[in-house]
Amino acid sequence: MKKLQKLLSAGISLTAALCYIMAGSVPAQMADAPKIVVIGDGISSGAKLADGEKSYVDWIAYYTDAEIQNFAQDDYMTADILASLNNMQVQQALSEADIILVTAGINDIMIPFFELANSYMEEFGFSEFQEVFSAKLKEYGFESEDELLPYSNKLASAARMNQKTAGANLQTITETLSQYQNAKIIYQTVYNATDTIENINNLSSKRQAAYNGVRNPIKTVVTNYLNNFLHEQEETGHIIVVDTFTGFAGLAYQYTNLNYLDANPTAEGHIWIADAVMEAAGLEKKPEETIITTSETTTSTTTSTTSETTTSTTTSTTSETTTSTTTSTTSETTTSTTTSTTSETTTSTTTSTTSETTTSTTTSTTSETTTSTTTSTTSETTTSTTTSTTPETTTSTTTSTTPETTTSTTTSTTPETTTSTTTST
Repeated sequence: MKKLQKLLSAGISLTAALCYIMAGSVPAQMADAPKIVVIGDGISSGAKLADGEKSYVDWIAYYTDAEIQNFAQDDYMTADILASLNNMQVQQALSEADIILVTAGINDIMIPFFELANSYMEEFGFSEFQEVFSAKLKEYGFESEDELLPYSNKLASAARMNQKTAGANLQTITETLSQYQNAKIIYQTVYNATDTIENINNLSSKRQAAYNGVRNPIKTVVTNYLNNFLHEQEETGHIIVVDTFTGFAGLAYQYTNLNYLDANPTAEGHIWIADAVMEAAGLEKKPEETIITTSETTTSTTTSTTSETTTSTTTSTTSETTTSTTTSTTSETTTSTTTSTTSETTTSTTTSTTSETTTSTTTSTTSETTTSTTTSTTSETTTSTTTSTTPETTTSTTTSTTPETTTSTTTSTTPETTTSTTTST
């Protein structure tokens, strides 16, 4: 009796311990999901993206289990971002954040520049920005290429318009965010959205000089008034910097909407930023099998009922092909797929990799005729062919090749009559 009581007591203690561990595991997993707060401009809000395209913040949400609050706005300049930090909701989110992502400064520089460039395009009837430097000038009233330089100089002046204000605001933003010491604070350097047009190498030397008269001043502004400060702060350990300026260098025609006078990243530019930010933040992508995209994933459940009923649930990720996969775990792992179709034919392939791997292909075509072929590759190789013809007659042939080979043939005819023949070699 005492032994029985001890056993019961031990069982209760073990059960309690397991319940405690299981109960504690859920909050532990939830705690692992970082809280990310995003503040900034159109780079972080995903401005100008087409429907279905992802911003870098969207990609982070897609690849991780992070809890994200995004307070960025399309046209925010540094003054707007600084003002947003006084918002109580923003402050509450920042106080609880594990990671803070910041983009600031590009609109201060590029909005005045693009407003002036747009007026030039409308004046001369250009549809794309690069046409300003590649068009046949005489068709637009210019006598020589030298006449482009005054326009370039005015554009450069527009880019300098807010440089001091932007630099001062960025410093204040950094000082304000420094109070949130429990969070990683990650800034992106400001890229040169004019570096460069796609056909730069096809321009004459004078036209390249005219374009450089636009591109180089912007480079100087974002470097001297914004990016140098961020790199200095990174050296002190206060912030982490993603060097978007270098990553986008020479690729503005690909990574931004420069031709349409918009500094925000394209979908391709956002992918670059997402990868760089995730690396800087130490965020790991979820395993691929846990990432589900509606446009790319087909999930199907197939049930086949015979004298015994087999149900398999299958998940497939392809572009246009539906593949069914079912995995069952026992002491050895067996994977099987069963598909039943009437007056149509369905082919499914299942691959499972375990200590023994079984691959099965099942094709079923009726009316009332089912043919299935199964091929299995393991440390021992088993190939089986099963043919079933109705009404109510089942014939199966099984061939197994191992160091010893056994061949068996079983024929079953119903109703309720079974005849079997077994040959062993």
